[in-house]
Amino acid sequence: MSANDSFRSFNPAPIVPVERKPARKADFKEQAARGVAVALNEIWGPYNRTAFGILMYHRVIDPIPGQPQPTWNVSPAQFEEQLSGLLKRGFDPWPLQRVLEHHEKGWTIPRRVFVVTFDDGYQNNFTRALPILQKLRVPATIFLATRYLDSNEPFPSDDWLASGTAGVSPEAWQPLTTDECHQLLQSGLIELGAHTHSHDDYRGKPDYLRTDLQQCCAVLRDKFNIERPTFAFPYGTKRNGFAGADLVEAARHSDLRCSLTTEAELVTTTTDPFDWGRLVAEDIDTSTTLAAKLGGWISIAKKLKHFLMRQKR
Repeated sequence: MSANDSFRSFNPAPIVPVERKPARKADFKEQAARGVAVALNEIWGPYNRTAFGILMYHRVIDPIPGQPQPTWNVSPAQFEEQLSGLLKRGFDPWPLQRVLEHHEKGWTIPRRVFVVTFDDGYQNNFTRALPILQKLRVPATIFLATRYLDSNEPFPSDDWLASGTAGVSPEAWQPLTTDECHQLLQSGLIELGAHTHSHDDYRGKPDYLRTDLQQCCAVLRDKFNIERPTFAFPYGTKRNGFAGADLVEAARHSDLRCSLTTEAELVTTTTDPFDWGRLVAEDIDTSTTLAAKLGGWISIAKKLKHFLMRQKR
């Protein structure tokens, strides 16, 4: 019996699309904060010298003329510049499983280590991102929403208005296939992780999350022989309840190795692996701004900006 068959009687709640952050431009204040952070990082190096960072990507495609800007996207050229620039600055990309092993055994994780992750499992992770990762020899983890493997429909959670429309290549929005996932694994650079089965809204529903994770893990085990996968929360923010304490406990008791949020936080030696944050790699980021994020300076600049704004009130 397949994983899908074994859970056929499970009737989940309807999928509720959640509004997510669109492609954007930094305003003047944010540009100024980023500029200060970049300058400090270039002069002093990392602010926090005992932490490392996990980057989060989704889509890797070129903008399509006549269509809205793709959400949660960096272009292939931009993706290559970001990663190659980090490598030139001495950053060292590690697989997520290697970082977890070092953390669990109490081994030192060098300060310039970083991890690359992708959420959802878009086909362009295979067609566009993988060749760049292979060229640069950068490992990555792709967190799969397993219900949509082999689907020819957009993810229900995809907030890009052009997804699934005529004239837009399916490569820009279509989920990965099982065969593509096998090829990703065969590359030796890609790990597959859990992103739930349905990519639903689990706020206040830890039992539903646990059941959905059970199905996700069954698919990963049956299709790819993956046991105790890594896991990233869909949407993943604490302030909105997408990675609340009740959901963390559900993940902790679901035979997973970790659970990652989308909080813009570096990881330290004392951080619980079920509460590791990630740094969004945005379409407005260069390798220089990502280096400042990984160095901890951009979060410091944001805190300073918020402090100064409060003082003016």
